Amino acid sequence: MAFKPTTVIKSTAAAIFTIIAMAAFASASTGLVQSPEQDRYLNQCLGKISSRCAMYATAEMYHHGPLKQNGCCLEIYHMGQICLNIVTRHVIEALVPKLEPTKKQDLIDKATQIWYLCVPV
Repeated sequence: MAFKPTTVIKSTAAAIFTIIAMAAFASASTGLVQSPEQDRYLNQCLGKISSRCAMYATAEMYHHGPLKQNGCCLEIYHMGQICLNIVTRHVIEALVPKLEPTKKQDLIDKATQIWYLCVPV
């Protein structure tokens, strides 16, 4: 079975983003200049989700993963949509700043999709 270049690129991007996200969740000190209040709020948000569920949430951004099956939706619900958005934006801006603006918006949109996947309206 031959791989299409787009499949390989998407898989590589997903793997890189997953590694970056896990690093971000392990430590919020990325060198991004923020106010102490922003750092405190980011750290509070990061403390509301386990690294295991952060990994599943990141994987869910690229394909339908086992997010719901692993009980992570409850953590995302308790984290709250605002914190999910703050953490997503932090990962994008601090760790992949050269990403194209449309790709950044795609990731933000996917975080919103994850919220609605986990928290039925």
